Amino acid sequence: MNAVDLLWILLSYLVGSISWGLIFGFAHGLDLRRRDLPGGSGVFRQLGPVWGVLTALLDAAKGAFVALLAAQAPEGLAPWMATAVVAGHCWPVYFGFSGGGGLAPSLGFFLVYRPSVTLAALVVVAAVALLYYPWWRRRGGVLGIYPIPFAALFGYAYALWALRSDPQGFGAMLGVTAVVLARGLRLLQGRR
Repeated sequence: MNAVDLLWILLSYLVGSISWGLIFGFAHGLDLRRRDLPGGSGVFRQLGPVWGVLTALLDAAKGAFVALLAAQAPEGLAPWMATAVVAGHCWPVYFGFSGGGGLAPSLGFFLVYRPSVTLAALVVVAAVALLYYPWWRRRGGVLGIYPIPFAALFGYAYALWALRSDPQGFGAMLGVTAVVLARGLRLLQGRR
């Protein structure tokens, strides 16, 4: 890996570090990190559906933008760039390394990078979320995890399986999954 490669990866991280949820929260006089995660679902809970959906779309757009950049980058950098954009979202340099959970930017990246696998993974996520939701409502689910993040675990697992014969796609999904799991484990431990 040379200096130019590292610049592509750094650019991906810096794009991921743009935290729309925090920006919208600050515009409303709130630091959302004191109440919730600054991703789409946290903004939805704290500022309402319009801001939550807008945040999720813009966070997904970050990932999609980096996937488009990866198509222009030197061969083999896509897995590193995917991992970097999601890491930037989870630990944004501009906002004290405290960000969202990483679902929206990873979705945006893979909708552009590997759309058919991503759409199939979304079907898995939707099915698991629908099955899990009643249990979560009655009993708080598994460790209190909300339905979408819980179901996303199955979507990531499916995508890893589906991409097993695609070295670049598998590498990108593995890196993103590792970041999202690391972030999720910190959140479960009560650390932001």
